[in-house]
Amino acid sequence: MNTLNQDGVLDRTEREPFDSADREIILAVNDPEQLDYVDALPMTDEEQDAKFSQVAGVSVFSSEGTTEAIYSAAGAVIRGSDLVVEEYYETAFAIIRPPGHHAHKISEGFCFLNNVAIATQHVVDHHHIERALVVDFDVHHGNGTQELFYGSKQVLFFSTHRRDLSYPASKSSVNDIGDGVGLGYNINVPLKKGFNDVDMLYVCDQLLGPVATAFKPEVVFVSAGYDAGEGETIGGCNVSAKGFGTIVRKLLPLSGGKMVLALEGGCNLVHLPICVSHTIRAILGDEDAFLQDSDYRDKLPFKSTIRTVNTIKHNLRLCWDVFKEKPSVILNNSAVPIFVNVFFLGQVLRPKLLFLLVV
Repeated sequence: MNTLNQDGVLDRTEREPFDSADREIILAVNDPEQLDYVDALPMTDEEQDAKFSQVAGVSVFSSEGTTEAIYSAAGAVIRGSDLVVEEYYETAFAIIRPPGHHAHKISEGFCFLNNVAIATQHVVDHHHIERALVVDFDVHHGNGTQELFYGSKQVLFFSTHRRDLSYPASKSSVNDIGDGVGLGYNINVPLKKGFNDVDMLYVCDQLLGPVATAFKPEVVFVSAGYDAGEGETIGGCNVSAKGFGTIVRKLLPLSGGKMVLALEGGCNLVHLPICVSHTIRAILGDEDAFLQDSDYRDKLPFKSTIRTVNTIKHNLRLCWDVFKEKPSVILNNSAVPIFVNVFFLGQVLRPKLLFLLVV
């Protein structure tokens, strides 16, 4: 909060009240047993191991007040999605704990309820949204969100993540592209350890931009995890605060600015607030909070990133017309990739930004 205040973010955004998430809305995504677990969270790890293992996976911890925080976090994202879809605001950012993108039918990975998935299903059910895009740039795969929407064509799920992390053990490869009517609506981009701004923006311009433009989302949700950022020792990657700002800036035009962000990962308490501040300021149009094309367009991503992108294009060629052409292969160090920038055209209007907070 000190960083947001020092950067002038708090003076330029509105904060709205919100309620704890309604059980009926949560139950559209979660089973009743999952809510029973949340309602009776133990106070110690020993109690959790003894009593609640059937609805909990790895790395979930609780103490006094955890249950309230869980419902508040989900409620903040739901409230933000209501206000954005109903056009009170163009963009909302819920700065919340606990995160949610690993939760599905069980709680795991510090996540109890999948905040973004609950809000996404809510706008589909209650606001009759037919096309919602969920972008997850956390360094860990958004396995919970993928699990919940794997067979849906109303929700396009796009996850970039580090490919060699032991957690989560999930279907996170380039070949996991959805099932049934949802075939082609699940896109995983596993990247090499150490990936940086250039890799992420190459993925955005070559993959996310074309498919999302074809999808024409009515609203964009962002699982904003910053543990792929510089200084995050667990993530081991090098995306800058400006890099995150650029990614989010690129997403704005896709749905006319209608975007809901929710905080996911990020453990470096020095770097995390800087990233959040840059993200918000990029949305507001501050040019020092995001990269210009000239900052990265002549730089090469990892060769493995280029191969991964080409493989994904090949896998999706029968699902999306934009990938029917054979992808170009750029592998030598002298080649310069062409960044398409298909969804970074023109001036993005400064949105009315809502600011939701859970502490």
